[in-house]
Amino acid sequence: MTTVEGERVVDAPPERVFAALTDPDVVAEAVPLIRSHREVDEDHWEATVKAPIRFAPSVSIRFVVTERRPPQHAAIQTHGGGAHVVSSFDLEPEGGGTRVRWRAQIQLSGLLAPFGGHGLEPLARRAADRVLDRVAASA
Repeated sequence: MTTVEGERVVDAPPERVFAALTDPDVVAEAVPLIRSHREVDEDHWEATVKAPIRFAPSVSIRFVVTERRPPQHAAIQTHGGGAHVVSSFDLEPEGGGTRVRWRAQIQLSGLLAPFGGHGLEPLARRAADRVLDRVAASA
């Protein structure tokens, strides 16, 4: 299992940052491999992911908001395609914005297992940056 952590200040109040972090539309727009998504209910959504390789299959990914304490904390589990990710976000006001402390625990299996380890950390950081960029633009 690989654990990656970071923090960032977003120029929006915690309530808006929290709403964006738990919005499937915002998250889906931030992940370039997501081809489509649908909301099952407030805490569950599904996405279809396809790698940009000609004959790569599409894979279904499930997202579950497992903890919701607006506007201070959210946790989301993502599972599918050989990846299981548990992400958590702690938010606190800072100036006129919000400090977001995030943590992702990533476990890869099957065909993705060889991509785990230290090489996974920069990819996870880039993914977190994309999501937080989209959250900042939406909040």
